[in-house]
Amino acid sequence: MRFFNKYVPGNRQINKALLWEFDTNDIDIDKCKTLIAERTIEIGVLEDFYAAFDLFGGIQEFADIAKNNITGLSDKGLNFLCVAFGIKKEETKCYKNRLLRQKHIGC
Repeated sequence: MRFFNKYVPGNRQINKALLWEFDTNDIDIDKCKTLIAERTIEIGVLEDFYAAFDLFGGIQEFADIAKNNITGLSDKGLNFLCVAFGIKKEETKCYKNRLLRQKHIGC
């Protein structure tokens, strides 16, 4: 987790640009936690990660949400998730979902 070694818990707010289709003043964080994690990984900057860590209770909690809930990431996003958080891609729901799709398609 060397990418996030300067993280200090605070009270940051999620970047509204990550959730452009929602009213961020009236959003159910529990229902949108997977979407927030996915968008943070795919298009977020460092401050967006810090805000997500604050929102979800820390780095490990964010990593757990990303690992166990996200079903679709780009190759770049999945690689970043694995490298940044020390997760094996085979442990992620995203990778398992990808394998299932390939099996059904016959690739």
